[in-house]
Amino acid sequence: MSGLLPLVGHSLRRRRGLLAALSLMLIIFQIFMILTARNYEQTGGFRQIAALMPQFMAQWTNMMGASFTGFVLFGYSHPLVQLFLVAMAISISTEPLGEIETRFVDLMMARPIRRTTAINRTLIVLVVATVIAVGSMLVATFGGLRLLAPATARPPQPRVIVSLAANLALLVLAWGGIALAIASCARRRATAGAATGFLAFATFVLDYAGKFWEAVKPISRISPFHYFDPFTMIGGRPLSTTDVAALAMMFAVSAAIAGVVYVWRDL
Repeated sequence: MSGLLPLVGHSLRRRRGLLAALSLMLIIFQIFMILTARNYEQTGGFRQIAALMPQFMAQWTNMMGASFTGFVLFGYSHPLVQLFLVAMAISISTEPLGEIETRFVDLMMARPIRRTTAINRTLIVLVVATVIAVGSMLVATFGGLRLLAPATARPPQPRVIVSLAANLALLVLAWGGIALAIASCARRRATAGAATGFLAFATFVLDYAGKFWEAVKPISRISPFHYFDPFTMIGGRPLSTTDVAALAMMFAVSAAIAGVVYVWRDL
């Protein structure tokens, strides 16, 4: 534990502005979605949406866009929210490589700490940042529903909200682990970040293709996004233990690879 907590504090202080801005953005987004859902509920807009929605889209999304519950929970499934959180994870997980480039690692290694301390620090910061970001969405959702939900609306069940948040957090952690593994093998932080970002985008598209193209469906299982299915949870399915296990395994294996490679690499 020697040197770990000071490094964690140092990394969190460097990112306090980013975390504050991201959390505020997510809170505003959730409140905006609840206000929009409130307006549609009061004006009968959801009935119009349900009438215009194609049948295949209604089945795939469990009528998410045509109900108060689905609209409120849209933020947890929105591609931009997912990609923003993945970008945050990539930024955090490539920090050890940035420290090598700036030679901050020389100051670290001059102290009696293990090389794995840098990796452990990054993992802790990643978990803390993910909890803060997703936790802010939870706070905004529960607070917004309590204050803004109309009396005629049927709000989402707390179990569904927490399940979506937990699954989203695991997805972000999985990508953070993958980014850390790639960064431990790369020479430049920009290269590692770009490679992970491209991989995230490619697997995101692959997962969506697998939902509509039967031939691609088996291949789409390699995508971490395959194990985050918010629409079925909104429809009432409990959080899948398979999805939890797959994302947790991706995170653990990637973190282990990063630790082994970082110990033996040239700093």
